[in-house]
Amino acid sequence: MIYIFISAIVLCIIAVISYLTNPFVKFTLIKDLSKVEEIDNKLVLKKIHSVKLRYHLFWRHFSMIKSVWHIVNSRFGPRKRARSAIVSEIIKEIHEKRFDQKNLYLISGDHFSMLYPRSLGIFYHSLLDTRTVLDLDDWMHRQRIYLKTLAYALNVYSQSDNLSTTIVPTTPNSVMLLNIYATPTDTMYSLLYAMDLLLGSGSLEDIYPFKKTSPYKLATKDAAQKLMTEYRESLRYHYDQYRKTVFDEQAGYIRTDIQLSGTKDIVKKYGGFYDNVVFWKTTDLAQKLGLIEKNDVFLAIYKKRILAEFWKNDELFIEDMSDEARTNNWYSSDWLIAFQTGFLSPKIPSERSYLKKAVDYIIDHEIDQPFPIRYHNDFRKNRLHFPVNIGAPYYGSLVIWSHWGMEYIKLLILLSKFGRNKGYREIAQKHLETYEFNISRYRGYPEVYNRFGDFYTSFFYRSVRTTGWIVSYEQAVEMLEAHNK
Repeated sequence: MIYIFISAIVLCIIAVISYLTNPFVKFTLIKDLSKVEEIDNKLVLKKIHSVKLRYHLFWRHFSMIKSVWHIVNSRFGPRKRARSAIVSEIIKEIHEKRFDQKNLYLISGDHFSMLYPRSLGIFYHSLLDTRTVLDLDDWMHRQRIYLKTLAYALNVYSQSDNLSTTIVPTTPNSVMLLNIYATPTDTMYSLLYAMDLLLGSGSLEDIYPFKKTSPYKLATKDAAQKLMTEYRESLRYHYDQYRKTVFDEQAGYIRTDIQLSGTKDIVKKYGGFYDNVVFWKTTDLAQKLGLIEKNDVFLAIYKKRILAEFWKNDELFIEDMSDEARTNNWYSSDWLIAFQTGFLSPKIPSERSYLKKAVDYIIDHEIDQPFPIRYHNDFRKNRLHFPVNIGAPYYGSLVIWSHWGMEYIKLLILLSKFGRNKGYREIAQKHLETYEFNISRYRGYPEVYNRFGDFYTSFFYRSVRTTGWIVSYEQAVEMLEAHNK
């Protein structure tokens, strides 16, 4: 009986402390590090507090326990639905919730109280697309939270020798760096991507071309330039460390003797296609931002090597360089990073050929059914990290991911436009109609669905319902509408 009593006391303490150190609750103790003001139609970033890094093993264990607690609490806690069942109202409510300027940084939602810097370059990569803005307030909120998130991450990493998959607030003005489940492959990319976007690169219009007049202008260029000046040396250092850690200079590929954590962080990969493309694009951005010497020859040769190594049977990109992946021609939907980063463009005929054949492979193998897109059709249980194997075994295999689903739909639209194939556009429209129905059905924009197309729930995990990833859906809708004209 005494053990039950003690366990109950411990759980209560964990619950209270986890609540108080969650930046997204009413009575949080976590301090905001900066605020963003609008002066003469420009956003100005002002520091309020400094942040301290924690290194002690106690804080590492605390951060892990806290993160697990938030997931479990979200799984068994009340369901957080939007108030309305009307799609336009749901979108507006999600925007207000996720992009509130009072938030400390961007999160997917619900149990994700820590910062995943990869969100800047992966899941929220389309946040600053002026063509999807709801109104002026929405536009300013989106710019503010994106700028604040980058500034927060840069502040933290300028004090650290290494990057991480997550930044976990631990006390009012301190954080712990935590890797889930391995060294990050896309944190460096996301920091540089966000910087490039805030400086006004126009990369969104280049990768996702569609015509729509927008009255909104970027107000972050000066603030981003100040961040670039302040953190240039830190970014240069972290790029060098990232390269030394993940890239095999002799082989000319991502190392195959280490595991890396990307969007599919729940699985073990060895020299993944995703990781190679992300490193290629990170290097491209590091050159563009003046962090390293320009070397177009390296990028061109590396790109050819990636295509030669991973493109199999003239129909798909295999997941990684392991013997299992080569033998079984393992497919994984995070290959769509090649489209999202501009590594391959549907505007270029020779590159469009890869994209078209990869899309046809998805259609032929019904990986986009009942709607896009599952990671793959087989389980691959032995590839899962232990906690996922126990708590959410289908999360990285058979479930449907809305983020990659939107990238797939956008690719279909552009293949229809540049490849002159109306069939792709019709498929894209059908899938978007299904997503529209699901937004109303679930009163939110779920992170993942199960393989049958229903809201994903396992014993220990429940999908985020109102994720801000919905901006990518909005972009896809605008693209389809523009190309239907």
